[in-house]
Amino acid sequence: MTNNKPMTRPELIRLIGDVLTEVDVLRSNFDRETEERKNLDNIRDALDTYQRKIVRNVINDNTAKFKEHATSLKKINEDLRQTIEDINKIAKTLETLVEFVKVVQKAAELMP
Repeated sequence: MTNNKPMTRPELIRLIGDVLTEVDVLRSNFDRETEERKNLDNIRDALDTYQRKIVRNVINDNTAKFKEHATSLKKINEDLRQTIEDINKIAKTLETLVEFVKVVQKAAELMP
């Protein structure tokens, strides 16, 4: 997703789904009782909730705010790709995932 074309609602839903899959894979590397796993579980739950909200509701993907959030998500996703596959960079990955969730939340809040 490195092109400059604005993201659409279906693309946003797909992007969140891709990140959810990555979080699930990353979660499998940690025992359920670890702090990292608990953090990832919380992130996963939040992303799932926002994705379902976006799927079930109408969002105008032509507004300036949506385009702003979509652009931010593209950048954050690029940052995430640089760390998520390296288990040794879990702290940076968690920080980036938290940032990703915050922007998804802002996009989800654009719906009536």
